[in-house]
Amino acid sequence: MTGPPADAELLAACGLAAVPGVGAATLSRIAAAFGSFETALRAGTSQLRSRSVELRLRSETVRYLEDEPDLARLGSWALEAARDAGAHPLLLGREGYPPLLAQTANPPAVLYVRGFLAPDARRVAVVGARQCDERGLEMARTLGEDLARAKIEVVSGGARGVDAAAHAGALRGAGTTVAVLGCGIDQAYPPENGELFDRIASGGGAVMSELVPGALPKPANFPRRNRIIAGLSQATVVVRAGARSGALVTARDAVAGGRPVFAMRGSAGGPLSEGPEMLLREGLAREITGAADLCVQLGWEAHIPPREAPPKPEGPRVQTDEVGERLLALLDDGTAMHVDELAARSHLAPQEALRKLTELEVLGLCRQRPGKYFLRC
Repeated sequence: MTGPPADAELLAACGLAAVPGVGAATLSRIAAAFGSFETALRAGTSQLRSRSVELRLRSETVRYLEDEPDLARLGSWALEAARDAGAHPLLLGREGYPPLLAQTANPPAVLYVRGFLAPDARRVAVVGARQCDERGLEMARTLGEDLARAKIEVVSGGARGVDAAAHAGALRGAGTTVAVLGCGIDQAYPPENGELFDRIASGGGAVMSELVPGALPKPANFPRRNRIIAGLSQATVVVRAGARSGALVTARDAVAGGRPVFAMRGSAGGPLSEGPEMLLREGLAREITGAADLCVQLGWEAHIPPREAPPKPEGPRVQTDEVGERLLALLDDGTAMHVDELAARSHLAPQEALRKLTELEVLGLCRQRPGKYFLRC
């Protein structure tokens, strides 16, 4: 954005969005009633309170405004906190705001973004259970990797389980991914994914939130996050989810927005198959087996390069210890994996895993690719 008017409008939007109880729908009503966020801010808190019925303000919002807070200062604080977190704001209707999200019924007025959000990327959401079995995690990783190899950006919610696996898979496929948070942009939730978010933001992808910096991951925030995941994406894929999973909320948001939904069955039976089965049974989703199948059903031309097969060893293999064997077993499928993922899956500290992988590389048992990805020899 350029020029004082744009800056003033952004400042006003950030200030209003930081008021407790004010979400995208309320911000939309405020902009419609006053003509702009800047005009609403100049009108003052008393005007906002006097029109509380028209604006459908929540009681917590009215109580907050009764103390006559300085909303311009609140907006300045939000912008500064976002900058301190390495993020920049995007205002609805301005350059850089994702066009697909802008077309949804209830787009966020302000997005705080770390990293780079490509304006014209093809995006697919991959969502599923937080508490997921190993088979489901591998499905999500493989899907994320193959989508990345097909130059399709993976969108998910940065949560434990399927979300993190899909993000990691996209990075493993040397692609980009977008994590939408259910907390402020300066918060890492879950905490163990903080390094993953750093890798996403520094690797050509983005971490984003509509919530004010400092916002904690409260349950009410996650449906808001889910609608952004669906709104950013041309399609949504559900991988392993229970009947009450938040992944189904994302899927239904996608359906409501006219976006196609797909499901991967995985293992038949069990609670984690209930979500995909329900979507398929209700006709809300179509079944896919992987990224290539998804591209065919979407009518997308996408070339997914064949996976690089590991070279066959010549002569007897050099022996390593139990920790080394554990790491090599994870690299058995010939796919490059990041040191952080190897550390997590082998229950090692990242530095310990990197030290052992370096030993294995010296022994000729694995090789390192740029970005601390390792491939078995």
